[in-house]
Amino acid sequence: MKKKVLVGLSGGLDSTMSAWILQKQGYEVIGVHFQLWHDDKAEKLAKNLPENKCCSLRDLMLARTVAKKLDIPFFVFDFRDRFKKEVVDTFIDRFKEGYTPNPCVECNRHIKFGFFLEKMHELGCDAIATGHYVQNNWNDSTQYWELSAGKDAHKDQTYFLYTLTQERLAHCVFPMAPYTKDEIRSMATENGFENFAEKRESQGVCFYAESSYIPFLQRQIPEAFVAGDIVDVETGKKVGVHEGILHYTKGQRARVGGMLTPRYVVSIDIPNNIVYIGPNSFLWEQQIVLHTLSWTMEAPKKDEKVFIKIRHGGANIAATIEWINDTSLQLRLNEKIRSISPGQSGVLYSKNGICLGGGIIGL
Repeated sequence: MKKKVLVGLSGGLDSTMSAWILQKQGYEVIGVHFQLWHDDKAEKLAKNLPENKCCSLRDLMLARTVAKKLDIPFFVFDFRDRFKKEVVDTFIDRFKEGYTPNPCVECNRHIKFGFFLEKMHELGCDAIATGHYVQNNWNDSTQYWELSAGKDAHKDQTYFLYTLTQERLAHCVFPMAPYTKDEIRSMATENGFENFAEKRESQGVCFYAESSYIPFLQRQIPEAFVAGDIVDVETGKKVGVHEGILHYTKGQRARVGGMLTPRYVVSIDIPNNIVYIGPNSFLWEQQIVLHTLSWTMEAPKKDEKVFIKIRHGGANIAATIEWINDTSLQLRLNEKIRSISPGQSGVLYSKNGICLGGGIIGL
């Protein structure tokens, strides 16, 4: 009996080829497309904005075209209310609290590998599949599903998937694992999907059209953009005025007139609406606190040696686990690193590259 798999069809190259590969491998494939977001405020305030990066009519039609070409069933799932609550509202709330959030992690946690899995069970399917460039292998020795980078290490997306538990990994298929992006493009061209092979890859957060999150936040929470002081931490003196603390994130260059040496944002005081700036030396740290923890397998133990990545595409830094309590831990890094951003994800790996899980970097 064929295994039945739900494939998320975004209208892009990777999801398209995932469905094609699985069908060739003998799976019974069902295509689904997510409706996630519609920015009414953007339409009212700026008619000339570029097309939103998710949930466009064009992407829906492309996904439908793929399903028709493959002759597979096709469904559209309306997750807009859930996406707003779990991803967009959380994104906004975290900024209000002084964090720099990572909405892609929350989307994977709640939507792509949350509500999508609920639909899998409802439709009597065995698995879900996405176009992520990762591999998910069962280890007979450890009795765990192990999440790690696929063949294309440059496209490794385990950083965004560290919230996948064993229960979820047991139902996840990642057809991109054995291929590089270039191989997928060639495969698409050779098999009648040349339009997708030439399609430009979407970059950045999907629910606003601009390259920066600032216009989106100004539309959603204009009341948060209130002028306040910029203070130099070395002198304790006010050196400028900002137009809203949401313009600033830790580590960014602070361009304030009259400063003789470069200054950077070193901390943000939300209650008092103050941005503190200082020299680059203030940004180097050797400890990280993580909360909102999630593990792909058994949680690491005290004094266990791991590697941590604090941004997608960043280096893996050797560290040692120190548990604070049941819900948070601290990592002692083997070296100082610059600009640890609260709200971003700290993702842990074993020495052989297995994604262990991770959490949100604390203030």
